[in-house]
Amino acid sequence: MEEAEIREPDATKDLEQPSLPLQGEAIKSACELFTPEESEDNKANDIIKIIGSCLKDAKKYNTKHTIKSLSHLVAVSEYVQLRAQYRKMKATKWPCLSASMAIACHMGKGPYFACQIRYNKLHLLQHGKLPPPKSFSRHGHHTLLDNETFLHNVHTYLASQVLGSVTPWTFSQQVNSVILPALGIDATITELTAQ
Repeated sequence: MEEAEIREPDATKDLEQPSLPLQGEAIKSACELFTPEESEDNKANDIIKIIGSCLKDAKKYNTKHTIKSLSHLVAVSEYVQLRAQYRKMKATKWPCLSASMAIACHMGKGPYFACQIRYNKLHLLQHGKLPPPKSFSRHGHHTLLDNETFLHNVHTYLASQVLGSVTPWTFSQQVNSVILPALGIDATITELTAQ
């Protein structure tokens, strides 16, 4: 190989060209090309908007699940703000972990709740709502909302009705007497569930 380089330097130049590092402006443009468009500020604003809409929805109902979801939403909101401050100050190597632990301790909870805060934040960004409680999926059972055929039938029914004419009672009757038997599902929903 060394003899070939000495005799014909132009022949071996092309072989080395692809392995040479990019120069100057090419490096800057490559960095800009592969830098994600969304900054941390945009993500923080998105999660705050999602939390705001979830809080509005949660305030409509007065159940145990609502109170728990309110505490989770407040915890995620505080976590996002504290994590942003930790990142600005560069006070810790792990701003996400430190922020979630601080919020959990402030709320009188432990490391499991801190982990839930981080998980809830990711779930909110991805799905726009908190994950369903574990009691909804007890023993590996899925909800009817996981069934695409059921959802399609419900959407078809709701689209065929006059706007404002569907009540929780009429909806539960339709689901119990038509939709579920057509799918071969031996179950019923209550008026509260339909609401």
